Amino acid sequence: MNYKRLSKFGMKSLVLLAALPLFAVDAQKGKEVIESKCIACHTGDLKDGLSRISDQRKTPEGWYMTVKRMQREHGLSITKAEETDVIKYLADYQGLTPDEIKPYSYVLDKKPNVQEEGKDELLTQMCVRCHSEARIGLQRRTANEWNSLVNYHVAQFPSFEVQAQARDRDWFGVAQNEVVPYLEENFGKDKEKFEKYKKSLKNYELPKKWIMSGHTPIIGDFTANLTLMKSADESYGMLIDYKYANGKEYKTTGVAIVYGKTELRASFEVDGVKYRQILHIDPKTNTLEGRMFEVLHSENGSTLVGKEKDSKETTLVAVYPKAVKAGEKSTISIVGTNLVGDVKLPSSLKVLKTIKHTNNEIVLDVIAHKNVKTFDRNISIGAKTFKNSLVVYDKVDYIKVTPDYAISRIGGEEGKDKILKEYATFEAIGYLNGKDGKKETADDIELGVLPATWSLEAYDEQAQEDKDLEYVGQIDANTGKFTPSVAGPNEQRKLMTNNAGNISVVATYKDGKKELSEKSHMIVTVPKFVNPPIN
Repeated sequence: MNYKRLSKFGMKSLVLLAALPLFAVDAQKGKEVIESKCIACHTGDLKDGLSRISDQRKTPEGWYMTVKRMQREHGLSITKAEETDVIKYLADYQGLTPDEIKPYSYVLDKKPNVQEEGKDELLTQMCVRCHSEARIGLQRRTANEWNSLVNYHVAQFPSFEVQAQARDRDWFGVAQNEVVPYLEENFGKDKEKFEKYKKSLKNYELPKKWIMSGHTPIIGDFTANLTLMKSADESYGMLIDYKYANGKEYKTTGVAIVYGKTELRASFEVDGVKYRQILHIDPKTNTLEGRMFEVLHSENGSTLVGKEKDSKETTLVAVYPKAVKAGEKSTISIVGTNLVGDVKLPSSLKVLKTIKHTNNEIVLDVIAHKNVKTFDRNISIGAKTFKNSLVVYDKVDYIKVTPDYAISRIGGEEGKDKILKEYATFEAIGYLNGKDGKKETADDIELGVLPATWSLEAYDEQAQEDKDLEYVGQIDANTGKFTPSVAGPNEQRKLMTNNAGNISVVATYKDGKKELSEKSHMIVTVPKFVNPPIN
């Protein structure tokens, strides 16, 4: 991404927002479409229950996939505007609650390199071998509806019964007699729960201003302001300004839809690159979390957390950097709400200059004493104390590489091919041993991202024999970003195979005279040809 230094928001930006062509969305029009078009195949009505449809609850992405499947497999004729309205209605009136979404939000956020725990072995073998557990967890169905889904799988994908972990059992029988009861118990429709949740939001008004903080690999930590402006229909215009710790900043406008009052989906563009933003809002605390990512490369993105900007509660959204080395100067940013009163930092830090102190951000130039008190890590603002928020350290005990397991995909060239490469970006995180003096125990202290040098190694003997290092791609020694090779058969490789491989990613960090090193495991594999909103 290229960054531009743009002027401060003012009347010009507000005029720009007002003139922004927002896509129209109307949930009630969506209801009318359902009652006029969907009723051709589904019996009943929305008031008393529409067959199949009324027996489910899903996220906006889940309903989007359903509508697309109706178009693809059953010939549903629907305009883009009607599709948007239908999804809005269904997500509003048959959606999920924040606590139902949170355990599986990573798949909506397109967070790369997530490894699911596989909580239930039966579910893992029967269902998760083909798609994520999150795809199951982000929907609620009645027992009959789960059973109908099982029947659909057998009819639509008949070959899966002869695949591994299916041909060794009566898959259909196990699915009906064991999996369906499990799904009904753990992911049943529970209409009453959602109705109770909707009633709790009756008087809830979505805040229009948010203070956010986040992190972008390679670029670093940032503070962001989000302003929402309601349009004449049920969409929003938005203004966003981001300012990174390294001084880079950008401002842009976008459009958004809020589903069920708490699930925000936004689109915007920065320097010709299209982005999506997925935000999950907690109406009890008026906090949010989520992610923004490139439309064409969802692996390239930023984490986001935030709070209602005008909250009267003194809260911390983020402190960055989270660590300062003994004897060194640094600029500390404290992001939050109602940051009123004197600021007290850990005793090993001395404030040299207050650059900024507003209700939402405090920026301080500091210097760390040479004699540090590592376990004094509290920050106080006024009468409020935030424990373990900032650390001063004199050495790094060890590092970890994140992600510790990654997938990168070979693919085509930008602007030429439809199936693009999938990159992988690595960071080295520093740690201090805790009071117990032992490495990798619960009391260890994270120091944040460290400037490491990056290299690649063959993961094992087979990778060495296959010369994977020669073909998989290259890693930037300074940034940790891995760029995979092109897809397709390679005549130079054994059996003319593609440029896949099994690789170790090595981070090396020099702390004075001491050199620390750690590895991550990366699989460079084939392209993903099917990539729905929920994998």
